[in-house]
Amino acid sequence: MAFHSFLCNFAGELSIEDYIEWYILYIPKAVYGWGLGIFLVVMLLLMVWKGVGQGFRYATVVLLVEYLALLFYFAVLIRSVSEGRIDWRPLWSYKAIMDGCKVLIQEHVMNVAVFVPVGLMLGIILKQRAWWTALLIGMGVSVGVEVSQLMMNRGLCEVDDVIHNTLGCAIGYGLLWKLRK
Repeated sequence: MAFHSFLCNFAGELSIEDYIEWYILYIPKAVYGWGLGIFLVVMLLLMVWKGVGQGFRYATVVLLVEYLALLFYFAVLIRSVSEGRIDWRPLWSYKAIMDGCKVLIQEHVMNVAVFVPVGLMLGIILKQRAWWTALLIGMGVSVGVEVSQLMMNRGLCEVDDVIHNTLGCAIGYGLLWKLRK
């Protein structure tokens, strides 16, 4: 409970711009160049080797791996070490929002938004498979991140994050499905 109070009483609420600026400051500068370079080279090679359609799918796998590595970096590795905290109560944060903790709204939006690209990329990679396959993979990735936070004592492991991440994955997959029609 103490962490929830800390979060809600955080020194001023962070705007989306503050989040973005904070993340940009903590990404090693070489990650941008190397990540983009590796992706472009792999994408070109795969498209030449496998053809445009199949090569694009394989290149999306590479992009997804890079994206998930950055996601793990932000969600787990750069956080400061603290005692392992876990909250099993689903949707506990909505009560806190009703009690005036507005910073949690931004957290929820960010948790949904960060997984929309995962759903988009899974939709490209999985092609014609059922939508629930993408949803289960997205949920599995989210659970993996949350368990990593708990095991490495970084951040709060909570069911709400898994719910919001899975929702973001579903939105991303749904957007791709709509674009295909």
